[in-house]
Amino acid sequence: MNLQNVLLNLIVFALPILAGIYIFVGIKLLKQKVAGQFNYFSALMFSAAIYAFGYFLSLNSQNIEMMILARNFENLGVIFIPTFGILFVSQFVKKKISEQIKYVLYILSSAIWVVYITNPIHHLAFNWVELTTVNGFSVASTSKNIGYYLILAYYAIFILFSTVELIKVLKKSKSPSLKKSYRFVLLSLQVSWIAVLVILIGFDKYIDPTPIVILFILAMIGMNEVKNDLFELEINRWKQTFWNLGEVAFLINGDHEIICMNPVANLFFDGKKESVSEILKILDHGDHKRKPVKIKVAEDIRWLYVNKNDFDIRRKLVSYMLVDFTDRHQAEIALKESEERHRLLITQMAQGLAVHEIIFDQSGQPIDFRYLDANDSYEKLVGLKREQIIGKTALEVSPGMDKNWIEKYGQVAMTGQPIHFEHYDKYIDKYFEVVAYSPRFKQFAVIISDVTERKLAEKEIRYLSYHDYLTGLHNRRFYEEELGRLDIPANLPITLIMADVNGLKLINDSFGHAMGDELLKKAARLIIEAVPEGSIVSRLGGDEFIVILPQTDIFQAVDVINDLKAKTADNKIGAVDISISYGYEIKEMEDQDIQEIYKRAEDDMYRHKLYESSSIKNKTIELIMNTLYEKSHREMLHSRRVSEICKSIAIEMGLSKDAVNQIGAAGLMHDIGKMGIDEKILNKEGLLNFEEWQEIQRHPEIGYRILSSSNEFSEMSKYVYEHHERWDGKGYPKKLKREEISIQARIIGVADAYDAMTCDRSYRKGLSRTEAIRELKKNAGTQFDPQVTQVFVEKVLIEEFGMVD
Repeated sequence: MNLQNVLLNLIVFALPILAGIYIFVGIKLLKQKVAGQFNYFSALMFSAAIYAFGYFLSLNSQNIEMMILARNFENLGVIFIPTFGILFVSQFVKKKISEQIKYVLYILSSAIWVVYITNPIHHLAFNWVELTTVNGFSVASTSKNIGYYLILAYYAIFILFSTVELIKVLKKSKSPSLKKSYRFVLLSLQVSWIAVLVILIGFDKYIDPTPIVILFILAMIGMNEVKNDLFELEINRWKQTFWNLGEVAFLINGDHEIICMNPVANLFFDGKKESVSEILKILDHGDHKRKPVKIKVAEDIRWLYVNKNDFDIRRKLVSYMLVDFTDRHQAEIALKESEERHRLLITQMAQGLAVHEIIFDQSGQPIDFRYLDANDSYEKLVGLKREQIIGKTALEVSPGMDKNWIEKYGQVAMTGQPIHFEHYDKYIDKYFEVVAYSPRFKQFAVIISDVTERKLAEKEIRYLSYHDYLTGLHNRRFYEEELGRLDIPANLPITLIMADVNGLKLINDSFGHAMGDELLKKAARLIIEAVPEGSIVSRLGGDEFIVILPQTDIFQAVDVINDLKAKTADNKIGAVDISISYGYEIKEMEDQDIQEIYKRAEDDMYRHKLYESSSIKNKTIELIMNTLYEKSHREMLHSRRVSEICKSIAIEMGLSKDAVNQIGAAGLMHDIGKMGIDEKILNKEGLLNFEEWQEIQRHPEIGYRILSSSNEFSEMSKYVYEHHERWDGKGYPKKLKREEISIQARIIGVADAYDAMTCDRSYRKGLSRTEAIRELKKNAGTQFDPQVTQVFVEKVLIEEFGMVD
């Protein structure tokens, strides 16, 4: 028996039958819209029918012309099968494809087919075609060309696209029934690879797998679609029965999924169709005909009677109808719990609650009230036990009660108008918020809340809004408001005294802001102690204070100024003298502008500050140097040596006597900025780490700020700022180079480096003079000014030590 002949006969007789089936299925499914769209599986069925019928005509062709005509018809189906296959799979997995892509697929398929029908001998698909007869059927022998493999590639793209999309939805889907359907189509499509493999290795000359595979796959997918269609018919039949019921009804498949629910059920489940396996365990347990079932839906507890029905045994469809019994059940429970709930509400509320009845005299006027009830919070808030007050009158509990309270509460009980107020109880030292209302005629209830913390916080906020947080004095806002209030004729003459603490910035930079704050606080205390009682003292900000003296003439103002100066004359913060500059002005006439008086007082203060501040700054700088030497004896010796070396270099370079003295002073103070560096870092025995080295590098800038605050030292502050700059521009803090660096700073740089190299440290022994000179020469022109280095090495050291390397 010839296998090829048998298969050929089977194909020939099966093709027209399959074509008819495909047409029937396509027409039937065409009526089934997918989300209101065209059903592309119908188009796939029509393409398959065209292919099957064309293949049948090809096998029954009597000559080559008829066979080519039949093949053109066959190719119409072959080419459009992958096109509609891609659209069907996209629709099946709910993947949206744009209209532009659809048009591209249609145009591509149509173009390929047009090329085929305009090429009668199939040169694009086959090099040659020969017609042979097998058992009376026409079989074509061919030699394949590129067009044939293009169609094969198109099919491969269709299969790959479908495989990828089906695997994606298979992973994402949580529905067992959908997963089955996706898996069935995915596995069916994989049969196509058999045909591709057979064609690629050339076995199709013995048997053509294409019709078998195409017809098999479409038959499988068709069965799946028909099955789904019949499933939809069952659902529609269920809907006809249960859709318009006024009770909850839903249909469940064998995988315990809700596959359909009526509108009432949709509201019941809040539109969610997820797995209800836990609910089904409850529904399938017990005798539902006698007792309702408790089910939790979302966050609600529902009581239901359950009616279960096997709707379709073959397809394992089960219908449920639930009669909601919740409202009646909850009403019964609510009735039992109502009294307990209200009792708990009253007894456990945080606010105090007490109920009273009004006691009237014969004329109908309220004269007292009696306690009827009170909760636990009321006891805790007012400090009275229930047994001490229930049944007693207010005057019995508190004989000294203000009669106005009785009248106020009597109005509430008689009129029903509630009142709301805040009250301070001096007996228990608490603030209360009180709400009084009338629950019934001639009775009133009070709800009290302890608002003591809030009231104290409000007082604190009000205090801070008018006071300086550091000194405790009034602030600028209070001063401006008070000045406006006091600026009236009755307070004339009005004296304004301005006070400014000298050297505050210098103290902050040198000794830290903590000492600066102590200086301000001490200054504030001294001013308060010196001014007359009733004066308004405010801190304007920074280091400035102002005093308002109503009804104070010039003689009294001078006395106050003298008292202020005397009070602050001999006071110190640590070793720092307290220095305050004062200025004042007096408003004597009503038409004078108080702001102009303020400006004059400020100008007067600044005139005094010009000479007073300079003196105190110089003293402070001297103190800073002494303090630095106390912190580090090594720094003192180093600074003195650097100063002497600087003067020697300056003399040899021919600088003037004043310049020599100035650079000597600068050399002495070149490390004054180390006052602002932690003492632990300055006296550290070992090498500095990266963070400590960064901190040390701040000292030129700190030194500049300290010295620039004094006119006497302002010029040399620049030399101190630049003494760690390098000739090649790689120094700090500004990376200046060459002549951008002042000559004085360059001299200090050489002197500082030489002394540092020749002095012993805890972590190393100092270099010999010869080694130090070698280092200076080596770095001349990079770190050091070459000329300064030469003068130091060849003149200063020779004259001082009689040697040179």
